[in-house]
Amino acid sequence: MRDSLRAHRVGMLAWILGGGLAMLGTAAALAAEMADFPGGPAGLAASVSAGAEAMRLLRWPAERLDTLGGYLTYHNVILFNLFLAIYGLVQGARDIRGAEERGGLEEILATGHPRAAVVRDRSIGFALVAALIGLGIGGGLAAGVAAGGQPDLVGSLITMGTSGLVAFAGYGLGMLLSQIVGSVRAAGGIGSVLLCALYVATNVEDDLGPLSFVRFGSPFHWANQSRALLPGHGLDLAATAMLVLVAVAMLALAAWAFSARDCAAPLLVRRQRAGTAPRGETAAPGIEQVPHRMLGSVAAASIRRGWLAMAVWAGCVGAFTAMFAVLQPQVMDYWNQFDFASALTGATGSTSPQDTYWSFAGEFFTPVIAAYVITQASGWIADLTHGRVEMVMSAPITWPMLVRGRLAATSVGVAVIIAGALTSLALGAASVGSPLGPAAVARLAVVGLLFGTALAAVAAIVVALVRRPLAVTLMAVLVGASYLLAWLVPTLQWPQWLNRLSVFWAFGHPYLGWPSGTQVLLLLVLAVAGSAVAGAIAGRTAKVP
Repeated sequence: MRDSLRAHRVGMLAWILGGGLAMLGTAAALAAEMADFPGGPAGLAASVSAGAEAMRLLRWPAERLDTLGGYLTYHNVILFNLFLAIYGLVQGARDIRGAEERGGLEEILATGHPRAAVVRDRSIGFALVAALIGLGIGGGLAAGVAAGGQPDLVGSLITMGTSGLVAFAGYGLGMLLSQIVGSVRAAGGIGSVLLCALYVATNVEDDLGPLSFVRFGSPFHWANQSRALLPGHGLDLAATAMLVLVAVAMLALAAWAFSARDCAAPLLVRRQRAGTAPRGETAAPGIEQVPHRMLGSVAAASIRRGWLAMAVWAGCVGAFTAMFAVLQPQVMDYWNQFDFASALTGATGSTSPQDTYWSFAGEFFTPVIAAYVITQASGWIADLTHGRVEMVMSAPITWPMLVRGRLAATSVGVAVIIAGALTSLALGAASVGSPLGPAAVARLAVVGLLFGTALAAVAAIVVALVRRPLAVTLMAVLVGASYLLAWLVPTLQWPQWLNRLSVFWAFGHPYLGWPSGTQVLLLLVLAVAGSAVAGAIAGRTAKVP
């Protein structure tokens, strides 16, 4: 348990400091906007209610927007629930499966410590981490609403304490998936897309019809019942108990799966008899042969090793974008009902509301690409830590060749993810009678691939500089800060030049048109120059961490 607390201390502090400051800053900005808006808080609430209803795919419910607590719950807390759930998912996937990949779990099991006890101890440790994160961010939220003239310490702590439970539920899902599939990367990919799908389904649960039962398995549904910053709301004990039950049930299943499977093997695995070989190869009786196809280069070997994870990521994000496509007619109904479509058309010139929606849906795979790149960076660190880099470089292969091969393989993975996302989106759009424009889809594919390559180059630089598991946390912080910066600059009217620090800003809106020359140049510099810089830095450091 203490080991778990120590392992998560950097991420915990980053969440507490970053999340607390984000809550404090947003509360101050919203309080100032409410005070200056014509008609005051009521006027502001009336002006944004239609837009909130129309864009409920992103966050919902939106209640009491005329209060600072209600607006912060809608604007920040609901999204924090999603981000914390994904953070918990990644930690859950790494805590057992990652220890196996690093070779450290065998030492614990060799002491006679039961497998179920390992899951229990790791889970209790992360539960404490999640509680501290919730309390820390809750403190920042309390300071923000107090500075805005509407203090509510208890409501702030209840709200973010519930968010900590959402992170714990995500942890349970990650722990369970990592027992079923063969790697941390695959578990993270499947779980991230599943959580995003549950998040969207929770936001539109009233329109799901026969599928509305899925809300009972969504941690976001139960967390939404305890919106304690809203007047008339408080801690919902029954919903909180269900949230805990969802997490504990998944952890219990994870403990059973961990006890039932072989160490370093997934729960569902096809066993190969000794003396057999993959199709197309021969083996002498009683001799195991290692498949050698696609092992002639770093890029090909990386693709061969990660093809299943690529397929999982592409399939999951494809299912997610297909759901966006199926929901398009209902979203159009909302927009027309609240005259949001006319507002969009006026704001975007000749762009139709349908194209605006498809642009929004097409851009949603950028966080997925960012998550995929971070998982690749985690694998690069694992290769370095476990001594696999020395084996590869004995070929011999130089550091620049190794970095280029990794980036090439990552770009292939990004291309596969984009293909899965856009294919599903195009098929879904055609099924609802609103086909996508071929040129727009091509722009999305090209800019998406450049975006993923640029992020991969940044990850390679971070890994080359840090050379420790801390690099993964730093990369996650950089991606999160870049994403927030692209949103904060227009929202808080910061200087436009700050946008150049955000790779998400550089992505632009390719479905509607090509990014500007400055945006494309930023992506190209990161992708091309970043690759060269990463290889140069890696070549001047030791082979071992």
